[in-house]
Formats: sequence, C-alpha cells, structure tokens
Amino acid sequence: MATLGSTKASVLAIMPEVTEGTPVVPSGVSDFLTLQPDATLTPSFELLENEELRSSIGKAKGIQGFERPEMSFSHYLKHSGVEGQAPEYNELLQAVFGTETANGTERTTTSGSTTSVCKLAAGGTDFARGFAVLIKDGTNGYSIRPVHSVATNDLTLGFNVANAPASGIGVGKCVNYSPANSGHQSLTAWMYRANGQVVEAIAGGKVTEFGFQANAGELINANFSMTGTKYFFNPITIGATDTKLDFTDDDGTFAATITAKTYRSPNELATAITDAMNTANPGETHTCTYSSTTGKFTITSTGTVLSLLWNTGGNAANTIGDKIGFSTAADDTGTAAATGYTSDNALTFAAAYTPSYDSSDPITAKYQEVLIGDATDTTCFEAASIQFSMAMERSEVKSICAESGVNSILLTGREVTITISALLDKYETSKFHKFANNTELRFAYNFGPKSGGNWVAGKCGNIYIPTATITSFNLTDLDSVVGLEMELKAFVDSSGNGEVYLNFL
Repeated sequence: MATLGSTKASVLAIMPEVTEGTPVVPSGVSDFLTLQPDATLTPSFELLENEELRSSIGKAKGIQGFERPEMSFSHYLKHSGVEGQAPEYNELLQAVFGTETANGTERTTTSGSTTSVCKLAAGGTDFARGFAVLIKDGTNGYSIRPVHSVATNDLTLGFNVANAPASGIGVGKCVNYSPANSGHQSLTAWMYRANGQVVEAIAGGKVTEFGFQANAGELINANFSMTGTKYFFNPITIGATDTKLDFTDDDGTFAATITAKTYRSPNELATAITDAMNTANPGETHTCTYSSTTGKFTITSTGTVLSLLWNTGGNAANTIGDKIGFSTAADDTGTAAATGYTSDNALTFAAAYTPSYDSSDPITAKYQEVLIGDATDTTCFEAASIQFSMAMERSEVKSICAESGVNSILLTGREVTITISALLDKYETSKFHKFANNTELRFAYNFGPKSGGNWVAGKCGNIYIPTATITSFNLTDLDSVVGLEMELKAFVDSSGNGEVYLNFL
C-alpha cells in the first residue's frame, strides 16, 4: 500500500471522466485539492488460486483476477469562500450525491413571509426540496434554513425561523448537492507524490463513501473513499497529436503509429513503441526500452542504420518524441543502430500546473446549529459531536473484454447515518419518545463561521435530512451528568423523495 507519509509537497487532482475508465488529465490550476497526511492509494488485484498439482505439496503460482484499486483521503468540510461557487472538491461531492446545482442569482424576499414560509419576489424555480437559504436579516442572525417544499415562489422551510423575514431580504446563492439514483460521475484521481517523485492515478473511480466528523472545538474534517477499475504508475498520456514516430533503417523510411491513450507505465509505452515500429517495418527488429534508473527511453534496431526523424519526418507535427524525452528540434542520426538513441531528458513526474486552492479556512465546530425534530423544534441541540456517514453500495459490471475485467462500477444503494453524542437535559424525553415509537423527524446541521452573530456568506454550509428515525438511544454516565448517544438513519419517503442534501451558502 502506498501512503502519503511526509511527502508534504504532494498534490492531488480529481477529474470527471467523459468515458468511464478512460483517464482525463488535469487541464488547469483549479483541478487540484488540498491534501492531508492520511491520503492512501492502493493498487489491488484479486489473487486467484491456481489449483494445478505439480508433484509437490506446495502451491502453484497465483493468477491475478479483477483489478480493484482504492483511494481514501480527508478534506476539511468547508465552502469555497465565494457565494454561488462550488468548493474545490466539487467533483467528489457531485460523484457521491449524483446532482449538483449552483444558483448564480441571489433571490430576495417579498411581503407576506412567515416564520415557516419564505416568500420570494421571483425565482422560486431556483429552489427545490433540500436546497437551503441564507436569510440575510440581522433579526434572524442570517438564518440558514433548508427548504422542505416549494410552491411557485413560496419556500416552506424545514425548520422555522424566529421572526418572519421582511421584504427585500437576500437569501444567498445556494450550491446544492442532491441524491440521485443513477448516473453517478466516474472520476480520475491523480496523485503527484512529492510533486515530482512519482505519479499514481486511478481511473473509473466511483466515490463509495463520504462522511465527516464534527467534534466541538475541533476542525470539521470530511473523508472520502473511492474504488476504481484501473491503476496507473508514472503514466504517460499519448494524445492524437503525439502518435507518430518517423524513422529510417536499412530497408527505407517508415512511420510507426502508436495508439493514443494513457499508458499505465513507461514500460507499457515502451512496449507499444516497439510493437508499432516492428509493425511499420517487420523486416528488422526494433526495440524501445525504458530505464528505471535514468528515467529515459532508448530505441535500437538490429540493422546497421537507424535514424529517428523527429524534425524532418512526414509526421513531425504529430511526433511522439517530446512525450518520451527526445529533443525534436533536430533528428537523431549517425549512431549505430545497435547502440541506438537515448532520450535527452528524463521523464518529469511533477504536475503540469501550479495548484490554486480555495481561499477559505477550515471551520471549527463551535457557534453552530444542530436542529432535530419537527419544523417547530428550533432550539439548538447541544451536541458534543456529530458523525455523518453516507455509504454507497456498489456493483461491478464485469466484462471479459475489459482490460481489468470490470467494465464499470454502478452505485446501487445508499445508507445515511448520523451519530450524535450530547449531554442529556434533565427534563428531555421527546427524543426517547420518538425512538420508542419509530417517529419520523428532521435533522439539520448548519456549519460555518459567524461575524457579529451572523453567518458569513460564502463560508457556510448545511446538511439536511428531511426524513429520519432514531435507531439507537443510549445513556452514559459523565461525571455527575448524563450523556446521550443517539443514532439517526435517513430514509426515502413514500413519494420517493431524496433523504439527504448538502448545501453551501
């Protein structure tokens, strides 16, 4: 297993794929995510038992079966710092929830709002069940509230506000993640370890788990787990304009064509170049090798003449030379074919861009809001810690034709769990009553910094579960006070509405 360890300069990029399992390379400075030291990336194959008997009590050589690379890492749960702009880990959240919507226009209230209904002057279609609003009035402390339902421009809130909003109040620009039943985005993950030492990648990745831990007075940290279909080690991407190698040998001048794709290692690419040159001219044997000592490629031939026409060949505009370290400003000529030519430059394993990260700071779990119960239960539940888990069940679409044996990964199930630790108020019985009677309730966790008692726009967020039940209820002794350990499970209602939503405001 490869671990990040102390390679503090390492960077991670996450790219949405166009075709599942086909890697997509980073294309700009904003494709990168901040990392923490717990990041791990594991190349993994199922080892099949070879039951051949070979006149020995020992085992025969095991054979590799399905490929199942995995990745896990942490990222602080925080907004981008800009209203209406998704955070840098947007692709991960979109991949696990299924749907992402960013409201680019801030809507305002009109007259007639109540403590339970926020009436907009226009733009009700910008919202849906599970979206959230940041009601920017000082009377309510810039309240964060999830939307439970929408009727034209009327937003019924999941939890009431203390005072009816006045007319002309802004409600923020919501970035919302809603649960989908299919079509979850596949991802390519790129890990540039020490940003120049080695590159790892996973293609066909599906996010199988998302969670976060909020302990009072500590930073709110989220975690992600991903399973893919292919693993790459120091991969090289050959694009459509990098596929040609013009060369001259004893038999004449030829053009080798190398398949455009991301090669899983330099060694695989060297083999592909060898095969392409020998296909172009089978009259001689050409060999391309990669040195794990120097990081360079060497091309040789069994003939007496070999020239690599990087600059003057008929396909110079589409040469592969620069991708494998050769200077293409001039041809390589004059060296004995058996000695061949070694690339001028070693491969580089640094990211092609200097990462640009979100400007927002991590969030401390304090001065926040936990709401549990019905729409009228608006007193903050004094939780000491909250653990959120969104676990996805996966199913492999297996294929004999697929290189890894797995054509794609489907997410086929979703389980959302909230675990809460809190002090039990002396006269509190409502939570036990709901537990004992399997009564439906709502849950909201509003997080982010405040300034002057108001939530700060562009730095806050909300988790909303409109339908849940308490599935466990336990009391503990805490030095003359009583603690409560409680678990909630989200569920899909009878109309098939989603059960979990994440918002940034």
